Amino acid sequence: MLKVLDLGEERLTAPDAALDARGAQMKAAQQVQEAGAATDDRINPDRLTESEIRTAVARANVPSLLMVVFQTTGDEKWLAPPYRPTRGKGLGDHDSGGLDEPVQDEIREAAVKAILDLQNGALPAVETPSPELTVRMISVCTGEEVGEEYGPMLSLELARRAAPDAPSLALEPVDAPEGYSVVVIGTGVAGIAAAQQLEDMGIDYVILEKQPEAGGNWWQNTYPGAGVDTPSHLYSFSFAKNDWTTHFELRNELQAYFGAVLKDLGAGERVRYGTEVRSTRYDEAAAQWSVDVINPDGSSATLRADVVISAVGVLNRPKTPNVPGMDSFTGTSFHSAAWPDDLDLDGKRVAIVGTGASAMQIAPAIADRVAHLSIYQRSPQWVAPFEKFRAPIPMELRRLMQTCPIYHSWYWIRLFWQFGDKVIESLRVDPEWEHPERSVNARNDAHREYFTRYITAQVGDRTDLLDKVMPDYPPFGKRILLDNGWYSTLRKDNVDLVDRSVTAVRPEGLVDDQGAENDVDVIVWATGFEAARFVSSMDVVGTDGRTLREVWNDDDPKAYLGVSVPGFPNFFMLGGPNSFPGSGSFMFFMEVQMRYIRGLLTEMFKKGIKAIDARPEANDEYNELVDSTHARTVWTHRGMSTYYRNSHGRVVFVMPFLNVEYWQMTRRPDLENYTAR
Repeated sequence: MLKVLDLGEERLTAPDAALDARGAQMKAAQQVQEAGAATDDRINPDRLTESEIRTAVARANVPSLLMVVFQTTGDEKWLAPPYRPTRGKGLGDHDSGGLDEPVQDEIREAAVKAILDLQNGALPAVETPSPELTVRMISVCTGEEVGEEYGPMLSLELARRAAPDAPSLALEPVDAPEGYSVVVIGTGVAGIAAAQQLEDMGIDYVILEKQPEAGGNWWQNTYPGAGVDTPSHLYSFSFAKNDWTTHFELRNELQAYFGAVLKDLGAGERVRYGTEVRSTRYDEAAAQWSVDVINPDGSSATLRADVVISAVGVLNRPKTPNVPGMDSFTGTSFHSAAWPDDLDLDGKRVAIVGTGASAMQIAPAIADRVAHLSIYQRSPQWVAPFEKFRAPIPMELRRLMQTCPIYHSWYWIRLFWQFGDKVIESLRVDPEWEHPERSVNARNDAHREYFTRYITAQVGDRTDLLDKVMPDYPPFGKRILLDNGWYSTLRKDNVDLVDRSVTAVRPEGLVDDQGAENDVDVIVWATGFEAARFVSSMDVVGTDGRTLREVWNDDDPKAYLGVSVPGFPNFFMLGGPNSFPGSGSFMFFMEVQMRYIRGLLTEMFKKGIKAIDARPEANDEYNELVDSTHARTVWTHRGMSTYYRNSHGRVVFVMPFLNVEYWQMTRRPDLENYTAR
């Protein structure tokens, strides 16, 4: 069945056949056999036997099990010694909690009973921890003191995953004017977050997607080894729990997940695939947006809507350097985001230009297939251990995640803390720190020592590599990368790391800045994206006829909370400037931003306001706070270059705030900071 949406100038329909196909692929991926596991057991099991619970608990994360025991029993003894875990180091799961074996065994035995009780219908003694209790619990669970300001945020996140029907999660009903309509641009993470809220709000909307399927970057990037360096359970929507098969999922499973989530939300019928937005212009008299698109058949059309939500992302426009002679190369040359489907690398001489996240995934995936691999590095990266790289999640743990929401929610909370604000505190500059050239504070320096020991150990007897791979700037100054076999790849006999820039391309290959020539068959430009040019895929024209590009001086974007720009009423952004987490869960932030936009719309409907945009004073004040806070973070350190900064050296990509600080800023719809039109 097709759902019909009337946006004023055009009647739109969108079949969901593509989502059916992707959903089928995801289901097929989830049904891959594991030794000793029946296929039917893999999909959302209703309950586990005691034997299965014991097997799962034996491999589970002990601090998370401890929280299950406490919530189920309400017994305060579990929050006191000897059961308190120690603080974990690095980015690992710290599954033992640093506890002695007898204590671990006691917790596991209590967890078996607790999970059996829950399966048998017992209600937990603590169904939804209060903010105050949540802080106590997470401080125990992580082995470190967590501030009371985290209570409201984390108690709600626990409920979203363990008790989604909790009263605390109820949002105000929405009463939109008749005929109200929204255009969402993009079906990546942000677009799906928008769809989830719009479905719940009951507002008519359409999603425009230039690609043939959902997934955003995960549809676009098909290179070998493509996957997340964020734990799979953290790279998940709160409203769409998934039976992940590995701790760090690869591209195909991720892209299938997004397509299936869209369909499950009922949003698949809303999407127009193969439809590219060329421009959108605000009609002040009508208080509506005109959205000009190119349809799949090449024809043009104009849609009208009351609100436009940009979910286009920013890491989607490849950045290819302008190197002399690029057109003269007689082999195969392409950007990593445009990997040819029919490319055969067996026995080829391959060059990868760049050593960022994409290159670090590609190189280990192809090194054993090629005759020779040359990797051109402009500057080295800080790399952390990747203990669970491509490690499958044991069947019993996957089933525990599916059947015990309390365990799943606490496992997520630990990951959220471990990869989030725990890290961010080490990125802020201590003005009294005596070694500012190498680190920004004492904790950051400890990270440096830890990573240095790790890299040195991985290089081993290849001391010729050590100077090439060891960074001289503070850790986390660039995006921290995870070792997926990078150093073992660099040690291979058929791999060379060239720590020089490419200055020219010849018909036969590359020339570096020392004049050395290298004949190759394939060049992979893993040179990143136009990360500073937000919303650059279309022209957005505001009230005074100026475009966003003009207002932003091309690559200097500024927006209030990363969401709204003065002079562009009812144009909202998800993943706008300075709204990407410096460390943490991107999915979490897109949900936070969309709930904030929902709150704004709800208040507008109640007050009869047709359109809003951020007040210039609010926008200026917010961005002054962004810049002054960034001045005290590692990302403004002059010892390195990073795609986080624009051509003027201003950080425009990541936010400088703690996760909890941004959550507090967006917790309520602050219409006082907007111009009502």
